[in-house]
Amino acid sequence: MNVFLISHVADLDGVMPVILTDLAFPNYDYELLDIGEVDAFIQSKLETDFFSSYDKIFITDLGVSQKTASMIQELSYRDKFQILDHHVGNLFLNEYSFAEVVVERNHVLESGTSLYYKYLLTHYSNPNLLKNSVSYMVSLVRLLDTWEWKKYGVEEANDLGTIHSYYGNERFIQNYTQFLRKNREFYFVEAEKVLIEIDKKQREDYIEEQKQQMIIKEIAGYRVGIVFAEQYRSHVGNTLAEIFKDTVDLIMIVQINRSISFRSVKENVDVNHFASFFGGGGHFHAAGAPLPEDMKEVLIQDILSKMVEK
Repeated sequence: MNVFLISHVADLDGVMPVILTDLAFPNYDYELLDIGEVDAFIQSKLETDFFSSYDKIFITDLGVSQKTASMIQELSYRDKFQILDHHVGNLFLNEYSFAEVVVERNHVLESGTSLYYKYLLTHYSNPNLLKNSVSYMVSLVRLLDTWEWKKYGVEEANDLGTIHSYYGNERFIQNYTQFLRKNREFYFVEAEKVLIEIDKKQREDYIEEQKQQMIIKEIAGYRVGIVFAEQYRSHVGNTLAEIFKDTVDLIMIVQINRSISFRSVKENVDVNHFASFFGGGGHFHAAGAPLPEDMKEVLIQDILSKMVEK
């Protein structure tokens, strides 16, 4: 069976499906994309009939636009496609037979990884997927992505995110594909434990720095705390949202090299709706949006203009 996987490049919930694919299928290719890249990538491949040579095409932790979904719907091989996502902004895709978007099931928040894992267990028999190490790692990814690790005090989920941030996507995939094939139980090796301890102190210092540099602006009737942070996106957003819950409605985390993220802890603030102003989406308390394509050029021109003035 020949499989093609499209998943989210930005976090562990998008990366873990690559590892699950490797464990489940002998032949596969994959592409990790940001939210704003998905439609253009799929549409360009549909134009060349690229996907027809694959037996199954999975799209995990990502959605597609109505236009792209309609293009897939028109294909004679549309049943080869399977979208598995958990973002509330993509619930409209459930009208298509090839999509399953589930935010919460039986009072449990889902993630792209958990949905994909359940789908594989149901449709593809493979002893690798039945290992305790695999099921436990999937649960850690789900807890991390939904931020329920904080609620239930499962620090290992946060620690796994730390290891991912140090390794990067490619090394993380290589390392844990080998680890899960060899081990029936999940654990961190000694070198990883050292990294985790070092990172905790660095993260605390970084969040404190962002706390001091936060700028408050009113946007569309919301009081928004804005920070420019390239590291610890979720930690920065969630921590500052809690610290400043009486001062701001939500936190906007700008990553110049990637995207904008939004976080809130208020029950009356839907950041998924707020992110839609920027062409993005996500969950009620956590969402994201692509940066405008000309953002870097705008910043450069602004800097240069100020130099000329001086």
